[in-house]
Amino acid sequence: MTGRYPSPLSLLRRLGRRRRVPCPKPGPAEVPPADRPFTIARFDTCLGDLSPEELRALIADLNARSDTVGCAVFRPPGEHECVATIFAGNLECFFMVAAARNLHCPVVYIQDPISYWYQGSPLLPDLDALCRRVVVPETGGARALLFGQSSGAYAALAAAARMPGATVVACAPQTFSDADAKGRISFVGIRALSAPEGLIDLRAHLAGHRDPDASRAVVIAAGELDNPAHMHWWGDYLHMLRLIDVPGTDLFVVNANSHVLAHGRINDYARLLADLAAEAGASPARRTEIVRAFLMELYGRI
Repeated sequence: MTGRYPSPLSLLRRLGRRRRVPCPKPGPAEVPPADRPFTIARFDTCLGDLSPEELRALIADLNARSDTVGCAVFRPPGEHECVATIFAGNLECFFMVAAARNLHCPVVYIQDPISYWYQGSPLLPDLDALCRRVVVPETGGARALLFGQSSGAYAALAAAARMPGATVVACAPQTFSDADAKGRISFVGIRALSAPEGLIDLRAHLAGHRDPDASRAVVIAAGELDNPAHMHWWGDYLHMLRLIDVPGTDLFVVNANSHVLAHGRINDYARLLADLAAEAGASPARRTEIVRAFLMELYGRI
């Protein structure tokens, strides 16, 4: 079925289609966590064709099942030059599906409310397995567009290294396990949060996957006081600056004061993703310019 759903009720009825990712049958030994089956909700509709009411109904239903469904794939029929993947950040569940509201290409959406940095959980395997079993095969020979913020931005950058020529918009990513570094700093009136141990070191990871066709935009706010900082502060500069000399990575600091840049501006970021999807095959310089122009329009007023 393609095009617009006839009603939100019809949409909700279609949400029941789920399948298990096939994996080898276990032998005498337990199946490794990376190969265990997990649930994917599959849809043959185009998110860009849904009305606002239908999109809200979709997100609400998926959020209600976010403890059992970690991945949703929206694949309209036909051939597509671009496939978008969105990784949810901490506690976002399926909220960020709204960022794909203008996309007419396939969309892979991944969220794990148990392991925010996709290190493996009863719901989903770890990030490497997710890329191997879902993101890379779903993208196929199309150009990859990846988006996320906070832990979702970390996952988007890490996954992009596996797909040549990928376009990434990463808002305030964590780039390494930072507990030791933050342990050497005295925080006054600030509740500093730390990324968990065992994260991929994105500085080494991206530097080891040099890709002249990639466009990776890392965006952070100039401050984090509106988080509010006395409740949670991530130290976005600490993470961004570790990527300052990684080839193919463009760094942006914008006139905002919150770690979660896309919250409250989701319609704007949806427009950016649509513009990037439309030019997914353009040069890295052109894709970077699209991001730069968008950020200037959104945050450049002084």
